[in-house]
Amino acid sequence: MTFKLIPAPLAAVITQEAAKCETDPLREAQVLNVLVAAGYNARDIAELAGSTWHRVDLRLSLLGLIDAGKGAMREGLLPVDLAGGIARLSEPNQQLMLNRWLRGDFRNARHAERYVSAIQADEQPQVSFRPQGHHP
Repeated sequence: MTFKLIPAPLAAVITQEAAKCETDPLREAQVLNVLVAAGYNARDIAELAGSTWHRVDLRLSLLGLIDAGKGAMREGLLPVDLAGGIARLSEPNQQLMLNRWLRGDFRNARHAERYVSAIQADEQPQVSFRPQGHHP
């Protein structure tokens, strides 16, 4: 169990404050990040907020979005769910996906999310499995 710098009752109040920022997902993420800095993870926060882990994780991921992506979100040009996926990519790939989205290269957000997933898989380090005792 990780030590929490903010007691649960106060953390619950912070999640309520974050909920007030629901119409500004980036601000909501900043408020929730206070709890991350205090030792809470997305699952802990979701439990306190009466939300899902996925939603909290998505909001927190927005903090990694490049500035151009944050601007596009604020202008209503980039959907929150797509922005959360893009934010998990490297900066060059974030810029690539943002450019493609804004140019209209995708049929819809779901189509773009599939591309984000493919890029994300490509960015993951390849792990090779070698059974024990097997030496080539």
